[in-house]
Amino acid sequence: MSEIKQDQDQFIVKPTLIQYGHHVLIKLPSSGLKVAHVTEGGSINLGKFGTFDLSGIVGFPFGQTFEVLDERKVRAVKSTTYGNVDTLEPEDIPTADANADAAASDVVMDETSKENTPEPKTLGEKIDYLKRLDVKSSETNRDLLDIGAGSQALTMEEIETLKKTSKGANIGEAIIDKLIKSHANFNKKTIHSQEKYLKRKQQKFLRRFTVEYLGSSQLLQYYLEKEASKVLDMSEETLGLLLSLGNIQSGGRYLVIDETSGVLIAALLERMRGSGEIVLLHENEHPNISALDHSNFPIEIRQKMIDSLNLLQFFEPESERVEFQEYSTEELKELKSNKRTHYHRRKQNAIDTNKAIDNAIKGDFDALIVATTLYTPTLMKRLIESVGGSRPIIIYSQFKEPLIETQLDFMNDLRILTPALHESKARPYQTIPGRLHPMMTMRGGGGYLLSALRVYPVEEGVTAVGRGLKKKQKFEK
Repeated sequence: MSEIKQDQDQFIVKPTLIQYGHHVLIKLPSSGLKVAHVTEGGSINLGKFGTFDLSGIVGFPFGQTFEVLDERKVRAVKSTTYGNVDTLEPEDIPTADANADAAASDVVMDETSKENTPEPKTLGEKIDYLKRLDVKSSETNRDLLDIGAGSQALTMEEIETLKKTSKGANIGEAIIDKLIKSHANFNKKTIHSQEKYLKRKQQKFLRRFTVEYLGSSQLLQYYLEKEASKVLDMSEETLGLLLSLGNIQSGGRYLVIDETSGVLIAALLERMRGSGEIVLLHENEHPNISALDHSNFPIEIRQKMIDSLNLLQFFEPESERVEFQEYSTEELKELKSNKRTHYHRRKQNAIDTNKAIDNAIKGDFDALIVATTLYTPTLMKRLIESVGGSRPIIIYSQFKEPLIETQLDFMNDLRILTPALHESKARPYQTIPGRLHPMMTMRGGGGYLLSALRVYPVEEGVTAVGRGLKKKQKFEK
């Protein structure tokens, strides 16, 4: 393993408070996801949930839930569904000190704000009130008649009228209150069915959202929802297994092929914490790592840690070196400003490319991490030599067949030890009081991994020695 730097000041520390300049993930009650860049004076539109100014969420800890009010304002609440709507201000959060990160995660709601600013009865209290008094439930669904929309007396026109007449955060609560009272069969449902019904309506009408830190896992969630093909259909559990099998850690040197739009690189940077090197191989003129534009890694860290080369430059380094003729000071003065800018850009590109080639020639990488649609059986034969001894080789593919073919090649290659296929699935479960069972549906796919260990074979033949050889000699005599 490359020498690990012990300077903790170079490590990237995960922030705990929302600040200007951060990229964040916004989770809606309807399970929708949205990426936002927190900028001064910026705002974000959540569609039917409304628009709010981003300044309203600054200073709160990640994981905080907010509710959209009138005039583009938000307030902090406890839950995206129901619960006490206690107003929380950023100044209520501990300031940055030695224990600020740990303290900020425990959000303490301000009780005095409730006393000074009376809030209407919250949706959670309304639900309890309806269950105890106005609304009864049934032990079974035996008496429930499924007549579809006919069981709901409230029409869409009346719902739209409520949206216009109600104000602020009370819009969702007023609609849900009316829906419950207008439902002909609500009291014939079981308690569990009533809770599921309420949850669906809360997700549909409550104007609430949760702000989370945008790490590699959240970035992968976002791409899986929007366009899974951009991340080769890789699941979170597969990404976690890849990082574990690859032994990714701070201070390492890694050879990487990433066709997941940069999500894999973001995961490596998280594990490496600002210390180490990544040589990124790609087949085009420039690598596609657009996902890093949404990450919270400073551009300086990315430039310091990532060297990119196309495959031709990696396989034919000496012939692909960039030759650059430098101009003298007098010649530079004669150039126009745009020509001078172009000259410095080309010079820096030549320096970076030749530096990356020198780094690749050194080889002895701590791991080879591949996530590509290229034909891996042929590709891996050229890449194995650059990996150090007793170092892992991890290949990801969204299909099993290319990995099986690669595994067969590895079994006949003396440079490879213990090739193995992996598939990881995290199955979601539904929990209700007294019962636990898996969800009826879940997302398919997730991809497959092939792991192996790089070894150096003995050049000369190996002769077995021991007791077995002596027995054979006695038998011959």
